[in-house]
Amino acid sequence: MYRILILILIIITMASCGSKDSNDEIKLSSLIQPNFSFTYDLIECELNKNSSLLDLEFFFSKNIDKYKAITDGKIRLSILFPENKINVSGFIIAIKSNTDYGNLESFISQIQRDQFNDIALCKFITNQNKGFNILEYKNNSNLDYEFVEILTCQYKEGYNYGSFEITINRFLNYIQKLDIPYSLNYVNKSKNNEFIWINSFHNNDYKQILIDSWVMENEAIEIKDEFIENASCIESDTFKSYHLL
Repeated sequence: MYRILILILIIITMASCGSKDSNDEIKLSSLIQPNFSFTYDLIECELNKNSSLLDLEFFFSKNIDKYKAITDGKIRLSILFPENKINVSGFIIAIKSNTDYGNLESFISQIQRDQFNDIALCKFITNQNKGFNILEYKNNSNLDYEFVEILTCQYKEGYNYGSFEITINRFLNYIQKLDIPYSLNYVNKSKNNEFIWINSFHNNDYKQILIDSWVMENEAIEIKDEFIENASCIESDTFKSYHLL
C-alpha cells in the first residue's frame, strides 16, 4: 500500500511539472515580439452625397506635392477602394508611417485645414498600431494599383505571436520559393490579442496564381491548418489600393 501511495505521489508530481513546463512555454512565447518597423492606421471615410470619386482624385492631385513636403517622405499614403463594387462611396485612407507621430499629426492637421470634409467624412482616429514587413515585393509592377486583402485576426487562448512565429517562418520560406508577385505585412493591435494580416498582390491574375501555385499544395494546407490552430480571423475585406505618397 505504501509503495502504491509513493507511486501516486510521483505521478502527480510529474503531471504538475509537465503542466508547469507547458505554462512556462506559454509565458516565454508571450515575451517574443516582432522587430516592429512602422506604425499603421486605417482611416474609414465616406463620400459626401454631393461628392464623387472625381472630386476625390482632384483634391489629392491638387494637394499631393504639399503633403509630400510636409511629411518629408516619412509616411506612405494609400487609398483603398472595395474590390468588385460599381458604386463606391466608402473608402479607406491607409497610412504607414515611422514611429514619429509628428509626421502623421502634421498630415492629418493639414488635410483637415484643406477642408477634406467638404468631400468626405472621415474618422480621423489614429491608433498607431505597430507593424513590420514579413515579405516585400521589390520588382516593378505594371499596375498603378495593387490588390490588398486585410484580415483582422485574433489569437486563440494560450497562443500569441511567439507561438505563431514558427508558422509565419514556414509560410515565408514556402511563399518565397513560389516567386509570385506578393507582399505581406503584420500589424499588431493593442486590444483583445488581435492582429491584422495584410496580403498585397501585384498582379491582376492573383487569384489564379494562388490556385495554381498555393491553394491545393499539401504543404500549403498544413500551413493553413497551423494558422487556424493559432488564430481565427474574424473579418476579411479586399480592396484596390492606390499609392499616393
